[in-house]
Amino acid sequence: MDWKGLIGNFIAIFFGLFLYILITNSKWGKSHEKYQYAIMLVCVLLACLFGFGLKILIGMFF
Repeated sequence: MDWKGLIGNFIAIFFGLFLYILITNSKWGKSHEKYQYAIMLVCVLLACLFGFGLKILIGMFF
C-alpha cells in the first residue's frame, strides 16, 4: 500500500476543509454567503494543488 500517498492525500483533504471553515467563519465569509459554492470550489482546488505539492515534496525527501 502507498502509505506516503495516503497520508499526503489525508493531509490535503484536511487542509482544504480547514481552509473552507476558516473562510466561511470569517467576517468576509459571513458577508459573502451567497458565494458559498464558489468558495468551496476554490478551497477544493487549493487542496488539490497543496496535495500535488505535498506529493512532490514527499517524493523528493522520502
